Amino acid sequence: MLNMSNINKIMVAAVIAVFTLTGAVQAQQLTVKGTVRDAKTGEALPLVNVGLMRSTDTVFVRGNSSDFDGRFEIKDVKPGQYLMQASCVGYETVVKDIYVVKDLKDIVIELKGGTLLEAVEITAEKPLYVMDGEKNMYNTKEDPSIQTGTASDALQNAPGVEVDAEGNITLRGVSSVEIWINDQPSHMNEEALKQYIKTMPAGAIERIEVITNPSARYSTTGGVINIVTNQTVKRNEFLSLGFRANTMPSFSPWASYVYANERFDMNIYVNANVAVHNMYSDGTSTLLDAAGDTSRYQSHFDTIRSRNIGGYTGLNFNWKISEKTNLATWAGIYPYWGRSHSTVDLDYYEYPSPQNLGYRYTHDNDDGFFWGGYMGAWLEHRFDTTGRKLSLSLNGNTSSNSGTSTSSFVYRDPLRDTLRRRDGSYNHNPHLNLSFDYVHPLKHNFELAAGATLGYAHSSIGQTMDTMGAAGSYDNIALRSFDAATDFQNVAAYATLQKRWGGFTAKLGMRFEEDFAQGYIEHPGINDRVLIDTAFPGFVPSIHLSYQAKNFTSYSLSYTRRFAHSEDFSKYYDFNIYDDYSYSTGNPNLRMSYTHNLEAAWSKYIMGFGMLNLSAYFRANTDEIGTMAYAGYAPAYFPATQLVNYTRPENIGSSHTEGLEANITYRPSGFFNVRLNASVFNYAYAYDGFSDNKVSWSARLNLWAKLWNKLEVFANAHYSSPRLGLYSLTVANKGIDLGCSADFFERQLSVYFNVNDIFGMAEWGSNTTAPQYQTTGSQQFDSRFVSLGLTWRIGKMELESKARQGATDSAPKM
Repeated sequence: MLNMSNINKIMVAAVIAVFTLTGAVQAQQLTVKGTVRDAKTGEALPLVNVGLMRSTDTVFVRGNSSDFDGRFEIKDVKPGQYLMQASCVGYETVVKDIYVVKDLKDIVIELKGGTLLEAVEITAEKPLYVMDGEKNMYNTKEDPSIQTGTASDALQNAPGVEVDAEGNITLRGVSSVEIWINDQPSHMNEEALKQYIKTMPAGAIERIEVITNPSARYSTTGGVINIVTNQTVKRNEFLSLGFRANTMPSFSPWASYVYANERFDMNIYVNANVAVHNMYSDGTSTLLDAAGDTSRYQSHFDTIRSRNIGGYTGLNFNWKISEKTNLATWAGIYPYWGRSHSTVDLDYYEYPSPQNLGYRYTHDNDDGFFWGGYMGAWLEHRFDTTGRKLSLSLNGNTSSNSGTSTSSFVYRDPLRDTLRRRDGSYNHNPHLNLSFDYVHPLKHNFELAAGATLGYAHSSIGQTMDTMGAAGSYDNIALRSFDAATDFQNVAAYATLQKRWGGFTAKLGMRFEEDFAQGYIEHPGINDRVLIDTAFPGFVPSIHLSYQAKNFTSYSLSYTRRFAHSEDFSKYYDFNIYDDYSYSTGNPNLRMSYTHNLEAAWSKYIMGFGMLNLSAYFRANTDEIGTMAYAGYAPAYFPATQLVNYTRPENIGSSHTEGLEANITYRPSGFFNVRLNASVFNYAYAYDGFSDNKVSWSARLNLWAKLWNKLEVFANAHYSSPRLGLYSLTVANKGIDLGCSADFFERQLSVYFNVNDIFGMAEWGSNTTAPQYQTTGSQQFDSRFVSLGLTWRIGKMELESKARQGATDSAPKM
């Protein structure tokens, strides 16, 4: 059980670990000195800008200007590989590779030119994809093909990331992915996160960092995706207005206002959205008895049409309290109202009778309402220029949805009366999280990081169902109604120690984490309340090794061992939730699963060509948690002799995945690039004496070009082959998108035009082959549509990158 004694012990232990290991030592900081002179005359050149950039992604690190004797000095440089750039008006910019392992005092830079007639500006090429330690970074800002899209579009181009039609995010096929915003966990529930990703424009994103094998700092079991927003700060005001519309149809106007000066900035963003969505699905199901004979067969065709009205309002404030201290606060709310109408045509046979017991089912959700909100604060203090810093953050969010609906069953048999129902549902999920992180550089290129987290969440969920009687009044169906409430607490502490030897980096980590859950689930009016009171403690060790060679080549090797439990705690209740012809139940004996992750990667940046990334990984699971379908009897709700299917979570004996990924970017000029992401992997599992495996692959090809220095055109194509699960196989997914965009009036006005899934090939679905229950199914939605967007900008253009996020140079945002 979680109590204050446990919390105090863990917090005290974390604080002692930090300050015991740090001591009073400081990190090794080096100095780079040299002179700049004219290559032809040998004369010293004053006022030359000399800067150091990270060789992996050309991000500026430190710089200075040469004095009147041509001498320059750059202090507080950490050991590593850099690009040194020297530029001066009238001279050609020089970029050279340097390797800093000790103080450099005699660097000589010679600049060609000397006409001093006009300014020459040369920008170092920044690769789209960069590997930096445990992170695979996608520099979204450098990808013009997605600037007119949303964050969902940008995520599709990140290595190993896929976003399906409903907005679900997976990484290498794993759904337990943790989404971070500017180095902080988002702490949003699934639905809230979907709305946030659909709302955020891709142009507001600086880069996306994908961590497929996270270190002990992170608590997730399936990987981390960190979305880093633009962080440019200028002094001025900026207002942008625009809209996005498509033929689904959907219309979304928006406005963003930014104000910033040297110490304070703010951003207010408001949007609205009106949308209509259509989805179609079909499938079959076959229930087998103990002898393997067909007991029941069903086939269905569904149509769903939904109408949604909603919006989003976000506010961000950042205050530079001093040169060493920054404070950020943020808040947002996103309400949505929706109505939907669905129709299901079902053919239904109970063998050995040949009679069709099917019906037409209609369902109308007349009053669906969802809203979510978040707020938080973040404080960071930098003690000195060595990188020693402490950050504290408080995050809170909540979401709630409720609705009522009516439905009817019109049977094929004319002798059966029409069945009418009404039902209601609700779901409330508040969450609060407090954390601190401390980073302390040590002597001899060591760096210690440590932190702790306390979290609390509550979940209330329930539904009611009534059926209309002969007299026209509604009577409650007790076994189809339920209420559940669960309280969650989380406590965690971690420490990592990093060491650099020139271009080689080693990082060791250990994390302790424990989740607690207490709650109940029951059918109202029936004395059948089931309680849960459980805890899931465990340790997460990690090791990450990387090497940056002088020729822009990177190597990495990493290992972690993680534990996991089901995020849906209803799976631990021994409680049945009934449907019309099936039910689901929990498994109180469900055990934690353990995963061993091993990954190796190679990356090379080739000037004039682009980027090559290759990675290989192996993942082994014990007691992996999956859902199994069975056939059985449930006389509490169904007739005693009726065989029905039901699902229950189970621990799979073992499974393993081994795969290869390739990411190739060809960028011969600033006006054309081609990008290919491809992966192939084998998944195998063994369960209850049965084993299976399958090789799957996926590929995504992106082309972009700028024509006549005004018109940008792009084309995207993707394919994902069927993937294996526990007695299941997904259907293949594919699509081709085309689009263009253009700027007018010195970029005050931008217009884009896209055609999504031009051939209407997108499809989702899966087929299951459990011993007693087998299904086929596919889903399609209005994936082929035309989009049009317009943006009008008023104010200083330097502030546009602040719009919608308003982040400072260091403050995280939610």
